[in-house]
Amino acid sequence: MFSLLKKNNLLKWLLICAAIFLIATIILIGFYFSFTSYYKNKIYPGISAGNINLSGLTSNQASNLINQKIDNINQDGIKFKYHNQETIFLPMIASVESDLAYKIVNFDVEKSVFRAVQIGRSDNIKNNILQIIQNYFKKTNLKITCEINENEINAFFDNNFSHFATPAKNAELIYEKKLYNKALNFSVKKEEYGQILDYGKALKQLKNNLANLNAKDIEISANINYPEIFKKDCLNIKAKADKIIDRLPLALAYKNNKWNLNRDDILGLLTLKENNQKIIVGLNIATTSAYLEKYIAQKINIKPVNAKFEIVNGKVKEFQISRDGLTLDIKNSAYAIENILLNSTSSKADLIARARKSKLSTSETNDFGITEIIGTGHSSFAGSPQNRRHNIKVGADALNGVLLKPGNEFSLVKTLGEINAETGYLPELVIKENKTIPEYGGGLCQIGTTVFRATVASGLPVTMRRNHSYRVSYYEPAGTDATIYNPWPDYRFVNDTKNHILIQSRIENDDLYFDFWGANDGRVATHTYPVIYNITRPRPTKIIETPDLKPGEKKCTEHAHNGADAYFDYTVTYSKTNPPAVVKEKKIAEEEINDDDYIIKTRFKSHYVPWRAVCLVGEEESEIASSSEEKIE
Repeated sequence: MFSLLKKNNLLKWLLICAAIFLIATIILIGFYFSFTSYYKNKIYPGISAGNINLSGLTSNQASNLINQKIDNINQDGIKFKYHNQETIFLPMIASVESDLAYKIVNFDVEKSVFRAVQIGRSDNIKNNILQIIQNYFKKTNLKITCEINENEINAFFDNNFSHFATPAKNAELIYEKKLYNKALNFSVKKEEYGQILDYGKALKQLKNNLANLNAKDIEISANINYPEIFKKDCLNIKAKADKIIDRLPLALAYKNNKWNLNRDDILGLLTLKENNQKIIVGLNIATTSAYLEKYIAQKINIKPVNAKFEIVNGKVKEFQISRDGLTLDIKNSAYAIENILLNSTSSKADLIARARKSKLSTSETNDFGITEIIGTGHSSFAGSPQNRRHNIKVGADALNGVLLKPGNEFSLVKTLGEINAETGYLPELVIKENKTIPEYGGGLCQIGTTVFRATVASGLPVTMRRNHSYRVSYYEPAGTDATIYNPWPDYRFVNDTKNHILIQSRIENDDLYFDFWGANDGRVATHTYPVIYNITRPRPTKIIETPDLKPGEKKCTEHAHNGADAYFDYTVTYSKTNPPAVVKEKKIAEEEINDDDYIIKTRFKSHYVPWRAVCLVGEEESEIASSSEEKIE
């Protein structure tokens, strides 16, 4: 009887525990669904990005908040300091004509916000609950995704701080010419220790600061720079140098062409270097390469030429025959010369050249499959100054006749090639470190914008596109522009049709057009008119006093632009018999794919920085003005 009562009590407690557990589970699940319902389309509590609290915000609210902080960093910059020098680095470069503005740092706000929204929203409810609880007690801070043009930043360091650096000097081979017998007397100059600025550490700190939207000053540090070659290790150097000199002249040969390398030519190329733990006399590969580039490469190099085509009477006709090119392999040729001098008795060194195939040869384009215009892009450059008009014409001519094979990706930067005076471009003034300096490329964003519009009209997938830093009148309506700058940002799209696409350019008065010729495969492309919102007025004009102008003289170098956000929706409906190809390259917009009816929807978003005007004013003679002083106009 007692044992039965004991069992009944145990069963009773088990039932009570089970009931409590069930009730707790129901409450927890109910709480979870109530919680997720309340935060539907909102970021969960405890989540921040770039140290900005995003709890309870929608995607748009989070993007706006982050963009405000980024806009301030773009305009105010980040101060770098070393000893008594302070210089402000601006992540965005502006131009006097408002066209050649480009970003050294590109923040991907949409990607960062998307990551924040996805936290706690996986397919696993258990993991979601644990993530939500963890965020509540232990905050999650995401770093802002950003790309950095390191070449531009290193150039900024060199332009402003290189005078503080004293690189170490290796023990150096020197020579003295004896006038009475023209002999050479070789000796070794003692090494010197130096100091180098740690740009790598400063760059790493900059990346970390930007990822956290931290605009605090960055101190550049310095390190001792040790030489690699010491005089005490240089043995029998005179004999080694004389042995090389006795080998001269040395014939540098490529096919039937020869150039003699004489004693006076090689003296500036000799250097001390380590080889198998011994110090030898060899060639300085850098200076030898420069010698080959200056005196020989131009006589060997042949630039490849792609085949180009045009439409005449409805048919594709070739107007430029393809030609393969040739390039002197400068570095390997320099090593080949050194090898002959040190390890051979030959009086000739054969130079090395590499074939450069044209990207599109005439023989590859027999069957075009081109029947009609599949899309046209248009923009107006009315009001453009003469240099800008000239550059638009040069850029348009560079694209005219370009043929894109099926499945290939088009890169605007690569297609345009070098942008300089030699390729026919004229400079435009840009503002760097409060100075106006000439730079090439003004007007080419007109090319990028018009090609983008032609791509959208043709229903082709865009794989890389960046909007301009701020709104430019030439590219209205806002949100339909595309900026380019070598090496990035680039503009790219893919020919996902089964036929070639031929690009034809035309300029009619102040209007630029790009016609994409191809074959109609049944796809239909549509897009909405851009929605423009969050229009933001710029801050007051920034006044910089400068000794470069007469006292009181005023010169405005940057014009004011309202900030804004914009988007438009791009929809491509494919024929059932021609389903969409998968775009494998990097996506630049949110995509929504419906496999049933072969529709691809893309939303192109743009953010434009509110940019204040900047004016230079000549210093008054009695004043000592700070270059960073800001006044309100």
